[in-house]
Amino acid sequence: MNKKKKKISLGYMILLFVIIFIILIVFLAYSFKSEKKLNTFESIIKDSVLEIQKIVYIPFMGLDNMINDYNRLRDVLKENKILKSNVDKIESTQAENEELRQEIKKLKEELKIEHVLSDYDYLNATVVNRNSISWYNVLSIDKGSNNGVEEGMVVINSSGVIGKTTNVSAFSCDVRLITTTDTNNKISVSIVSGDKRLTGVINRYDYKTGFFEVEGISNTDKVSVGDVVYTSGLGGVFPSGILIGKVSDITTDNYDLAKIIKVTPSAIFDDINYVTILKRKDK
Repeated sequence: MNKKKKKISLGYMILLFVIIFIILIVFLAYSFKSEKKLNTFESIIKDSVLEIQKIVYIPFMGLDNMINDYNRLRDVLKENKILKSNVDKIESTQAENEELRQEIKKLKEELKIEHVLSDYDYLNATVVNRNSISWYNVLSIDKGSNNGVEEGMVVINSSGVIGKTTNVSAFSCDVRLITTTDTNNKISVSIVSGDKRLTGVINRYDYKTGFFEVEGISNTDKVSVGDVVYTSGLGGVFPSGILIGKVSDITTDNYDLAKIIKVTPSAIFDDINYVTILKRKDK
């Protein structure tokens, strides 16, 4: 009987505690929302509950901060891992670049090529004059000796080689185009055919068809339509590796000994408005 009374008393105590707790919550909610001035008892109760709330909240706040710190640390470690990977890639790329520089140096010595595109700085210019009488021979641009331009510098545009500088003045110069009728300005070219690199010379530009004619390649050498044509770098006039165009037609000469190759230019010579001058870095 006593045990039963004790169980009933404990149950009543828990119920009473829950009721008191609910009353306090309601009271606090009313107190926070109400704009009336609190009496001493209400102030004590409110402050006590807030202190209890603060004590209970602090561990959770600390745990939340610890979780946030852990997440930030994890992100930092992840970023450091990515950065380390990038640093390793940079070091690897630098090593590859150094190896490529050595290979280029050896190739230049073996092929007797004096300069390649990496040996040059770029100076942009605008076409300011082009005479219809000498349309395919020469044009004028707005850069001259004050900009570091010298006679014989290579001129290109986004599509390929255009020509070289001539008649340089302080603020302008002429560009002799590779389409010129001047036979003294022949250009040595390389035709990439499979694994082979064949060397020939641009003989002339056909204004009617819009093709370059390349000669000097043996009829026994294999050349295919679509093969890419670059400057060879031989002769010291143009650096190697500048795009000229693609092979569009192949025939043979009258003696059936050499190929006559027609090349479609990559540059559109009827529409040249902006060009780039290649300046040697050691100038």
